[in-house]
Amino acid sequence: MKIKFVIENDVSVLKDRNFNYDYYLDSYLELFIEDSKQEYLLLSTAMHNTILIALCDILIELNKNGKKQTLETFGNPNTYTFEKSSSNISITNFDKFSNQVECKYTFNLVEFTNSYIKEITSYLDLMENTECNITKHSNYVLLKEKLNVLCFC
Repeated sequence: MKIKFVIENDVSVLKDRNFNYDYYLDSYLELFIEDSKQEYLLLSTAMHNTILIALCDILIELNKNGKKQTLETFGNPNTYTFEKSSSNISITNFDKFSNQVECKYTFNLVEFTNSYIKEITSYLDLMENTECNITKHSNYVLLKEKLNVLCFC
């Protein structure tokens, strides 16, 4: 399994002084899961840094106590529910407009968490390698802290 972030704005905007870091951190995100040669769009949202921080919190809680978690995204009417069932994570995409479940995916929780950690680490490294001052930004610091907690779950 592989998790992949597709972010609307290229990380190079971090170096552009016409934009602040929030321009990049708040840009549009699509989160894909690649599993057994298939690719699934898990979620799409604006304000991607907020969502990535929330996803870290969700995975931390699921790994620690298994309590059902929900995620509201920005820019679409969907709510995502994350549930732990034995060693698996089930993710349900519920569309509020149609009042229907759009899809439900089930993955091994450890594999999903490890894939998420790997992608978040790459994401943070890419930002830091592009613009070293990003490491002082509060959302970067928070993501790094959440990642460290998640690694020890």
